[in-house]
Formats: sequence, structure tokens, C-alpha cells
Amino acid sequence: MKRKTTPMPVESDQSHNDPTRLWRELSGPVTLKHVALMEKLKAHYVTTSRDDQLAEEIELMIKNAMLRRDPSRPHAADNRCEGTALAIIAQSGAGKTKAMEHFLKDNPYFPNYGDPRGGCPLITVQTRAPATLAQLGMATMHGCGYPSQTHKAENEAWSLARFQLRHQNILISHYAEAQRIIKQKNRVERGKIVETLASLMTDLEWPLYLVLSGLQDLKKLFQNDFIEELDKEARDSHATLTRRTRFVEFKSIDPIHDRKDLDRGVGEYEKLARVTLKIAKEPEMRERICHAGARQFGLFFELLVMAIEVCVLSGRKAVMLQDFEAAYAARTMQPIELNVFANNYWREIDTTIIQHRKEDDEEDQPKPKKEKPRRSDT
Repeated sequence: MKRKTTPMPVESDQSHNDPTRLWRELSGPVTLKHVALMEKLKAHYVTTSRDDQLAEEIELMIKNAMLRRDPSRPHAADNRCEGTALAIIAQSGAGKTKAMEHFLKDNPYFPNYGDPRGGCPLITVQTRAPATLAQLGMATMHGCGYPSQTHKAENEAWSLARFQLRHQNILISHYAEAQRIIKQKNRVERGKIVETLASLMTDLEWPLYLVLSGLQDLKKLFQNDFIEELDKEARDSHATLTRRTRFVEFKSIDPIHDRKDLDRGVGEYEKLARVTLKIAKEPEMRERICHAGARQFGLFFELLVMAIEVCVLSGRKAVMLQDFEAAYAARTMQPIELNVFANNYWREIDTTIIQHRKEDDEEDQPKPKKEKPRRSDT
């Protein structure tokens, strides 16, 4: 899909309230130079064929949104076809968030993405735990730029959310970390969420397109047993959601099959950082970094950037094995005997620890009841 000239971005109000401004003013040129380098490295994105797949799916949404339900009538909000959904599924550290951000950046179809008042037809909504219909409604409101700090009941929250979606001309709502819906154990709450998602797509007055991104558990949302057998209305909505959803899955990387992409990415970081990364292109070292990053594309380059930082802070120009060893230790807090870059038996080390992170889903778990104080026997 051909892109046109991108309009100038609208400056966010947040830029006038930056708490790090004082730190930058207090820092010397050496610190600021290092910050600028790391900023550039961490913002860099290595493209692969999966970016083409993601772009094709979202561009298909754009084309479908332009279709008229009744070709004999003029284009209008109430003459658009019903919406569809896209599920982006990947393991933690695969890079799905950055892939989405890369696609949206400077995309003329989504101008001023991230600014609720910038006119972008796509918003990103953070799915928080515990995932309830009310909280999802509140999060959608906030994604539309509705500034409410008061928690509202689900009916009021979704009434305001639907109004804002239409008022702000939002066509696509992206629900990030959508696997948290799966962690909702209440079957009634699950049914209400599914019914709401399905109704957003089939709303004749303002049909919405959905992007659901999350971990592998997100697949369970589309399985038949996600909804109770007896709840016919919810099961019908679940069938609608499943039927209208297409899928993009980011697979784990393979050091041999994905060698060209990995080496190309290493070369890009080498030029940006102006260091030598010859060691990272060696076959065994490439495999070791893949293993250390749990074979996830995003984690591979996260470790690479961390190793570059260790190297630069040490005043060297060539990244060494010890830099990766220090980076892995800082990222995982694992002892040296479990450090992939410090042992010859590195293939036997379980590196999934690098994917573990504390999520704000403790509220999903039932809280233990407080025991009543016992009376003394004396």
C-alpha cells in the first residue's frame, strides 16, 4: 500500500512535564554523549519478513474499512462493513511491541500515533490485570484520551468508551497484553468481555477493528472451551470473534535459518555504535546469544545492546565475550555457573529465566483470608 507524505507530529503535553529535564541539565558532555548513543541503539529496529506479514494484515484491515456495506449508498460511518480482528501472538521477548510501533511510526495512515488529540485512527489500550469488563472499558476510555481518574461501573465506562471511539474517529483499537484476559477465572466475566469485543466489530453505527497482541496464552481465547457450554449468547459472540480473527505468530529464531537477518542486524548496530561486533557473527557465538535470549528475536538484540554498553563504558571499541557475560548477569541475576557466556556447557542451561518478569496480575489470584486472632488459653 503506497504511503503519502507524513504530516508534522503534534507535540504532546507530556513533553512540557519531563522529570528528567533537570538531570540532563546537571549532566556533563560525557554522560549526555553516552545517553544519546544508548537512546539511538535502543530505538533502532531490525526489520524481517514478519514485519511484511504484519503490515499486510493491517493494510488488509484498512482496505476492508474502506468497503461500503451497500455500494449504492455513499461512504458513511453507518455504511461501513463490519470489523475484523487480528491476533499477534509471540513469546515474551519476541519483539511484538516494537514491531507494532515500527509499523505505526511515520505511517501516513496513522498520523500522530500516541497522541490522543492528534487524529490517529488507531489507539493502543493496555490490558491490565485482573481483566474485567469494567477495567477494559476504563482502559479504552483512557486510550481515547478521556481524562477520568474515577473508576466507573462497566456500563458507564463502555458507554463513554463507545462515545469516545466514535467522537475521536477511532477505527482500530489495539489491546496490548491481551493474554491477561485468559487469566480471568470468572467465566461470567469472560463471557461479558467476549460479547463486548464481538459487539464492537458488529456495531452497525460504528464498526471497530481490533488488534489483540499477547503471549502464547492468547491462543486460548479462541478455543471452544473458553466460554461455558450453557451460555449460548456468549458462545455465539465467541464464534463471531473467532471467525473474524486472523493470526500473526512470531516464531522463535533459529541461529542457522535466521542467520542473514541476525548478521544484518548485528552489522546495523555495529555501524550505529561504531564498535566491532565480529565476535557476534561467529557461528557458535551467534548460537550462544540465541540460546541466551531464549531464541527470541527481541531478546537477541537486547543482549547485544547491553554488551555494547558494557564495552563502551569500559573504553573499548571491540565487544568481547566478557561483555556478553556481564550483560547476561545484569539481565538475569543468575550465578556464574548458570551464565551462558561463562561456561562450555551453555547449551544445557535453561535460559527461559530471561523471559520472566513480574506482571501486575497478582490481583487475579485469590487473596488469602486473614486469620482471626486466637484466644489465649490462660
